[in-house]
Amino acid sequence: MTIVLLLYLAALMAIAIRSARRVKGIADFFVARKGASALMVAGSLVATILGGSAVIGAVDSGARLGGAASWFMLTGALGLLSLIPFAGRAYRHGKYALPDLVEKLYGKGPRLVASLVIPVAWTGIVAAQIIAAAKLLMTFTPLSYTTAAVTAAVVFTGYTLAGGQLSILRTDFMQAGLIIAGLLLISGFALFGNSVNVPATIQSAPTFPFNTNFTPFDLFLLILTYGTTYTAGPDMFSRVFCAKDETTAKKAIGMAAATLIPVAFVIGFLAVYGTGLENVQGAHITAIARQVLPQPLIPLIALALLSVVLSSADTTLLSSSVILCGLFGKAGTQLSRARLVILLNGIVALLLALVFTDIIGTLLLALAVYAGAFTIPILWGLSGMRSRPTAVAVGIVLGGLLSLAGKLCPPLPALGAHTGDILTIAAFIVNGACLFLGRTK
Repeated sequence: MTIVLLLYLAALMAIAIRSARRVKGIADFFVARKGASALMVAGSLVATILGGSAVIGAVDSGARLGGAASWFMLTGALGLLSLIPFAGRAYRHGKYALPDLVEKLYGKGPRLVASLVIPVAWTGIVAAQIIAAAKLLMTFTPLSYTTAAVTAAVVFTGYTLAGGQLSILRTDFMQAGLIIAGLLLISGFALFGNSVNVPATIQSAPTFPFNTNFTPFDLFLLILTYGTTYTAGPDMFSRVFCAKDETTAKKAIGMAAATLIPVAFVIGFLAVYGTGLENVQGAHITAIARQVLPQPLIPLIALALLSVVLSSADTTLLSSSVILCGLFGKAGTQLSRARLVILLNGIVALLLALVFTDIIGTLLLALAVYAGAFTIPILWGLSGMRSRPTAVAVGIVLGGLLSLAGKLCPPLPALGAHTGDILTIAAFIVNGACLFLGRTK
């Protein structure tokens, strides 16, 4: 098993070395020369979206959500479909990263806010992916947590640093195939292997689309705080900017959304199946794989699950680093400086992962904070509406703070158990109000 994993990691580095030889300038490194095909962009989108929280977290939620766990990916697909009408304008106005688009829409002030806020949250998410990768490596190998975390961080930081976007598009495409093949393999053996009484398990688990633990209101909140990050998230735009033209970008988004819909139901099935297992240690999807698969196939699943994490970590790391490079102005377009930023960003994320080994859930609240801060301003601008830079900056800050309060604030006497939900919704309302009051012709 260890040899198979090491060979896989070595293959990723080989792709990076080959890609590095093709990097001739910053456009190659940041946006793959803006020459990627629809298939490559779609594969990268799928691999990025099927991250640790989407697959591992969704399957782990089976006991509480049951079949409703499918909504994680279904809202992702909905978010992508909602991006299509905005993709053309985003492609025309964007350059390397989301703050470039924000500056084109609103000016340098909001760009600075975006450039400071997003990397902080995204570096935390990179750390969360390192934690997940380390725990997966520990499950399948005798590596200690520290060794596993360092190994994972060195690999994805290394191939991101070497080839930039050219490396990521190629490794993501391979990893997307591995992830989907792994999910289909596990679900196929789970369905037909008779290890668990599947009909009885499905009948006793919480149902899809809604149940007592997942109501239509929960779906609304999931779309608001999770689905919208696939419409206006920096990682999504970083894929769009790599496409060779607007038509290619839109086609890739549609292909990715179409792929996610059936995968969503596979994840939902595995979430339900996992409720029939007892004494599960670690991730439910790992426990399912160990129970239903023949031993010779376990290495393939280990590669698929490791791909789940690495495919999100590399894109998130590059997105964060490209944004940080923008703070240096023209100096940030130097390849040597860009690679140094990626290295330092990866080191910081690794240190966070080594110190805080139980922060995955906490760090993923960054998605909700991001949605409250940036979704409204980005979609407002891409719809052709404009607001004063000061109003945009205030909206971003207030929206982000209210979203953060919605995740961390304990129930208040006046609001009761729905305190967090009310604050989260208020983030979008206040953000929109700032833009509306500050609108210009």
